[in-house]
Amino acid sequence: MIQFALSLLMVLLCAGGVLLLALVLAWQERAASPDVRRQRLLYLVLPVASAVLALLLGAVFLLMTIWSPQGADILASL
Repeated sequence: MIQFALSLLMVLLCAGGVLLLALVLAWQERAASPDVRRQRLLYLVLPVASAVLALLLGAVFLLMTIWSPQGADILASL
């Protein structure tokens, strides 16, 4: 049962990550000038995108781990 709950949580995390990336990129594109767009890209979009993609990679790794044949043992050790 905990596998299903964690799977649902990871799916929601992935959907939220994609939504956050879309919002940040849309915000960056709405800047008035190319200089402001470049500044937003460097100071906010790239760090946020890196963090979100790292979380998504961790979520996929966790999903693969808990659904592996040794997943029950791994969950029990947590």
